[in-house]
Order: sequence, then structure tokens, then C-alpha cells
Amino acid sequence: MIIFNLLRRYPIIPAFIYTVLIITAVFAPLISPQDPYKNSLRDRNVPPLGIEGSKSEYILGTDPIGRDMLSRLIYGARVSAMVMFFSILIGVTIGTTLGLISGYFGGHIDEIIMRFVDIWAALPFIMIALVVVLIYGQSFKILVALLALMSWPGPVRLVRAQTLSLKNMDYIASAKIYGASNIRILAKHLLPGTWNIVLVAATLNIGSIILTEATLSFLGVGIPPPTPAWGAMTASGRNYLNDAWWVAFMPGMCIFLVVVAGNFIGDWLRDRLDPSLRQLN
Repeated sequence: MIIFNLLRRYPIIPAFIYTVLIITAVFAPLISPQDPYKNSLRDRNVPPLGIEGSKSEYILGTDPIGRDMLSRLIYGARVSAMVMFFSILIGVTIGTTLGLISGYFGGHIDEIIMRFVDIWAALPFIMIALVVVLIYGQSFKILVALLALMSWPGPVRLVRAQTLSLKNMDYIASAKIYGASNIRILAKHLLPGTWNIVLVAATLNIGSIILTEATLSFLGVGIPPPTPAWGAMTASGRNYLNDAWWVAFMPGMCIFLVVVAGNFIGDWLRDRLDPSLRQLN
């Protein structure tokens, strides 16, 4: 009963999933049992342990060209973690800055920023990504830039709404009376009041970032091969679902677990940090 209550009140399982993801990403060279790029055509499509035809050195089997699935999943976790971290960091920083400026100054500045947000949110992101990769080619930097551009509109709206309610507080009026500059008011007085919103927005973006990265890799415009990426690994296995289902299933399951865990953690943080949603149990 105690364990059930803990699991209900705290995101223990999602936190465990992300702890494993981070540890795997950081220590991939030490954890990986084999070279993720080494292939052996004699060992192609070896099934995972417990299935007839499996081999002890390939715990999760091999892919169509004989590369160890477990090793590639481990290195794929490093790619996903790096893409997630840098994309969210850049996107949330841009979104928070624009949200503060829009909510604090209002008027024409607010109108311009919010109309730009509306236009950007209406654009077909996948099509834009395909065109950008077609022009500039595939690279880690291009992928991070695209995902950052996808993730900034959400924080703008959230931070703007919070700023609109905070800028009329007495402590903001006192700061103006004492001669505080607009930059100081934004950085020292308004920004700390939006940290809870920023943290929730960043956490809720994790799932969409991972899923979008996987989608782009699946379409062949994400991380360039032969670098292991969960989306690209899923794509490479779609033609072998009858004979080697694990090639697509294993990375697909990793994507599913990370996305679901991110959504659970984001919902939990929103319930704890937003007074209007805080659950008193």
C-alpha cells in the first residue's frame, strides 16, 4: 500500500526512466557491450535472447547488417539526450525572453511578437525541416536548430500570460519608483516569478522534442547515418517486420517510454508548481 501511494504521488517510474537515459547517454562507451558501428553479415537479423536462433553475445539481437541492437540503442540514447537538452535549452530561452518582453511592454511590441508566434505555429514544420535539410544537408547542428525553432512558441504564450499578471504587482511598481531599469525589472523581478512556468514548459516539451527527432530521423532528415538514432533505427526495420520485428520494435519502445515518461513528469510538475492545480492529498 505504501509503495502504491508513493507511485501515485510521485513520478518514480518516469524519473527512473530518465535517470537510466541520462546515465546511458553519459557512460555509453563504458556500458555498450560492442561497437555500435561494427557489422557482421554472418550475424544479420539474429533474434534477441530467449528466441530460437539467438546468440549470447547479442542480448537484443542484431539489425539487417549484423550490428548489435543493444549497443546501438545505448548510443542512440546519447544522441536523443543531446538533441533534447540543446533543443529545449535554446527553444525555452528564446521563448522565455520573447514572452517576458511581450507581456511587460505590451502595445505594438506585444502585438508583433504574438502575431509572429501565431504565424510560426501555423507553418507546416515537417515540410520546413525537409526543405532546410535539402538545402543545408543533414547534421546535428541543423537538427538541433530545427527542433529549437519548433519548441519556442509554447513558452512565449505561457511566460507572457504570467508576466501580464505579475507586472501589475506592487513590488514591480516599487522597483519602477526606485528607478530600476526595464532590463533589471525583467531579469531580477519578473523572470524569477516565471520559473515555475518555464520549468513545466521545458519538461512538457521533452516528449514532443524526442518524438519529432524520431520522426525526422524516420523520414531520413534527422541524424545522418551511420550514427545510431532511435527514429532512423525504427525506419531501417520497417521492411523486416515479418522476419526481424525486433529491429523496429526495440527503438520504437525506447521512444514510447521516453515520451510517456516526459509527459508524466511534466504533468506532475504542473500540478505541484501551479497553485490553481496543486492537489492536496
